[in-house]
Amino acid sequence: MTVAAESTAQPSWGDQVAAERVRGVYKSATVGVLSALFATGLLCWILIRTDPALTGRALGWLGATTAIAICQLALSWAYWRVKPADADWRLWARLFTTACFFEGCRFAYGGIWLATPGSLVEQLWVLLVACTSIASSVSSLGSYTPAFYALLAPATLPFAIWSGLQGDTTHWVLSLFDAVLMFALAVLGFEQGRSLAEALRLKFENIELARDLVFQKERAEAANSAKTTFLAAASHDLRQPLHAIGLFLDALQERRMDAPARHLTDQIGESLKAMDGLFNALLDISSLDAGVTTRSDRVFRVGPLLERIGREFALQAQEKSLRLTVMPCSLAIRADPILLEEMLRNLVSNAVRHTSEGRILVGCRRGPRLTIGVWDTGPGIAAENQQKIFEEFFQLSNPERDRRKGLGLGLAITRRLAELIDCPLELRSRPGKGSAFLISAPTAEFVAEPRAMGEPNTALGAGSGLVLVVDDEVSVQQAMRVSLESWGYQVVTAETGAEALERLGDRTPSLIFCDWRLRGGQSGDLVVEAIRQACGAAIPAVLITGDTSSALLQQLSGTGLMVLHKPVAAGKLRATTANLIRQTAPRAP
Repeated sequence: MTVAAESTAQPSWGDQVAAERVRGVYKSATVGVLSALFATGLLCWILIRTDPALTGRALGWLGATTAIAICQLALSWAYWRVKPADADWRLWARLFTTACFFEGCRFAYGGIWLATPGSLVEQLWVLLVACTSIASSVSSLGSYTPAFYALLAPATLPFAIWSGLQGDTTHWVLSLFDAVLMFALAVLGFEQGRSLAEALRLKFENIELARDLVFQKERAEAANSAKTTFLAAASHDLRQPLHAIGLFLDALQERRMDAPARHLTDQIGESLKAMDGLFNALLDISSLDAGVTTRSDRVFRVGPLLERIGREFALQAQEKSLRLTVMPCSLAIRADPILLEEMLRNLVSNAVRHTSEGRILVGCRRGPRLTIGVWDTGPGIAAENQQKIFEEFFQLSNPERDRRKGLGLGLAITRRLAELIDCPLELRSRPGKGSAFLISAPTAEFVAEPRAMGEPNTALGAGSGLVLVVDDEVSVQQAMRVSLESWGYQVVTAETGAEALERLGDRTPSLIFCDWRLRGGQSGDLVVEAIRQACGAAIPAVLITGDTSSALLQQLSGTGLMVLHKPVAAGKLRATTANLIRQTAPRAP
């Protein structure tokens, strides 16, 4: 049952409060009844010892008390056996109130007719027991005021009237005492009942608020899941043609063309680059939310990393007449260098983008932990927005969503990365004075690693080898074929694994590029495994997908295959192809 269904099935607050008050009197009924029965037995014993002539009346009163007590205990047992719903509280409240009324009448009979007429001592004994029993019932019956009043009125009012009619001063005093006691107990019972009702109302109100909060949380999670699913589907459908367009554009740019045509292709390339940036940012968010991105800590010097970022953004800062200064740092830290570099790149890019004049400083401060900071002289951030800027797609002063001002994802990614690598991120900013983003990292002692004797040659020349492309999009097949053949590779394309094996014949490909999601419900990893088994070789393979959902990222991480996300830049595709084929090519003696 959903939270919504549960909330509609719940009775009203009034019924819940009343049911809880009635439940309270039934909880204390057994103790109250047995206590009253014991007090009545003790009183009868005192009266009989005082005046044996009262034996008949005393035993009769004790019998009536015992009968009423048995009825009350039976009613309490029935209540706890049935365990009525909150909506049925009225019936059980009436039954208990009726039982209390008869209990009060029993006290009225004892106070007026049980004692010997004219024996003030015996009357005081009866009055003492009656008042004590009624006073003690404030705590047990005060949770439901009508039941308490049903006991109080018949137990005290008849004796007050009877004493007032006797005509002597002593009985007048007793009548006044009984009336004052009745009034005081009535007020106490009312206050206790009201306090308990208010406490119960607040309790059930809080329960209702908590239930509504859970319901709203479920709705928000469902909406977020639907948004994520929609984003993943839309991302996948858009990445397919963009992947093909990028490869076709790269092949086109390799051809000779006049200046106007070259300008147009460059503009198309810039637009594709911007779209690729958005998709990569969404992929980073999805990877972090899915827990696929993992940290790999090592000890490294911070200085070279800062210098590299400074060189990367120097031209952008110069174009805006900004002074970008990177302070040297010789200290080392223990962290994930790749993820930390991505954090700093996002922070410096954000500073360059939003600072119109002045300077940007990138440097470190010593302390128990090393503080790596990016200071700027930008417009600053108001206090009410300093947490919002870390939310996805939130941007200050960009209502028109100008992509030149960023996508609103960089700081959201940076905050997630800070939590992942355990390097807290702090923001200090004053409107009109600028901002400072500070990363706290643990310091460490740096030990230089021995350099390798030789470095691999990464220059990409003409390729050689047979590349198999399995993709159910014809445009992607054609784009991959054009690009790979222009780089010197032989290419076989297919839409399914069976078609790929048929077209390969007895040839074994040097590399497999396979789409993750193929027609007929085939998954890329199973297709790759089938081709490997058919060829009898551990052929290097790459899964290519346009889906960035969190569930898929977790699934892909368990395949053990290299994964590329569409659209794949031509340079990245070429480097991946050359490196994987080179690694598995037989070496000359």
